[in-house]
Amino acid sequence: MKYYPEIIIIVLLGLAACEKKPVETKSGSLVLTGITSTKGSEMVTIDLDSGYVNTNPIDCHILSSTVYDPNTGGYGYVSCDTVFTLVNTDNGGILKSFRLPGLISSAVIDPEKNLLIGTYGEYEYVDDPDSTNNATLPVFHTYLLATNLATGDVVLNKEFDLGDGVFLCTHFFDPSSRHYVLQRADNRLLFINPVTGTTTKSVDLGKPLTNVVFDANGGNIIAMRPGSETGEYYIEIYQPGTGKLLNSSRVNGIDGYHYCIAAFDPGTGCYLAVSSDNNVLFIVPETGEIIRTVKLDYSLSDVRFLRK
Repeated sequence: MKYYPEIIIIVLLGLAACEKKPVETKSGSLVLTGITSTKGSEMVTIDLDSGYVNTNPIDCHILSSTVYDPNTGGYGYVSCDTVFTLVNTDNGGILKSFRLPGLISSAVIDPEKNLLIGTYGEYEYVDDPDSTNNATLPVFHTYLLATNLATGDVVLNKEFDLGDGVFLCTHFFDPSSRHYVLQRADNRLLFINPVTGTTTKSVDLGKPLTNVVFDANGGNIIAMRPGSETGEYYIEIYQPGTGKLLNSSRVNGIDGYHYCIAAFDPGTGCYLAVSSDNNVLFIVPETGEIIRTVKLDYSLSDVRFLRK
């Protein structure tokens, strides 16, 4: 498996019954966009149905800051100087660009309210009470940020407690309850109101989940995990409100997968993952069957999928 050096989280998007017959898309082409650093930082967009590829150079980006905006079809990322940029992946044009208060990660979009939501942290240096030579101590603060995508105006910038941290790629937005959801380092899912910054609920999952996606229609989450034996992998379905495991199926035919790359494709009803040998896998969530693979010629991070 490929690990990122940062604490890992997962992208939560969705679940439904994946068709076992030849894959038929219900609307538009399935497009992925990710970032490669092979020849400098580039944004790479691939239409998985036609094979069309488009690349655009970008500045450095913050891991887990990337989003697809369903309202514009643009791919957004936060640069290393805290600027959020939303890019037209067809021609590289800038749709939106504005500076944020910090380097946000665990980013999601609320498409109905047109909000970019994420977290960022910063250090404050305070006087060390035990010091005799005016030494200081670093104190880390975490903030929840919600920003209007149309104007760049900050809607919420509130400090909140994340304990010992979160899994960097385990986050999603639930459009039905309008909650921003994170998995904290103590394995609890936090359900956060992004308007008030209040944690309204937490659920103990008992273990960290990897490559999580959220099913907005079914209301469940799907995750991939390695088994106890080498080369053994499982796809699992959970009820997020209770943490209950609803189904677990072995996935055969892979020797590993990339972290922080997963999605649910409503067009085919499949869970999407990227194998360690850079194949996009279309997986039946209930059975673990791989019904389609698409080879990628790029090694990408921060991949997002969208039906256009």
